[in-house]
Amino acid sequence: MDSKEWEDVRRAIEDENQEVSLDYNGEEWWISRLYSEELSFLLTRSKDSYTQRFKTAQELFNNGIVDGKPFIERVKDFD
Repeated sequence: MDSKEWEDVRRAIEDENQEVSLDYNGEEWWISRLYSEELSFLLTRSKDSYTQRFKTAQELFNNGIVDGKPFIERVKDFD
């Protein structure tokens, strides 16, 4: 994913509250929200429903782990 695509995805998540599906190495990952929960931003790997929960989208971007690295470091590898 290039920087323009990332900006569109980031805006969809943070500003438009959209759920987003991303592919990494043939695996599907989802970013979604649970509005009634304090840890409302979810990063989920589809194949086994492994889910990480965060208070904010920014916390998810910085602290979510995908294949051993922070989510933000994997952005360029997402399709």
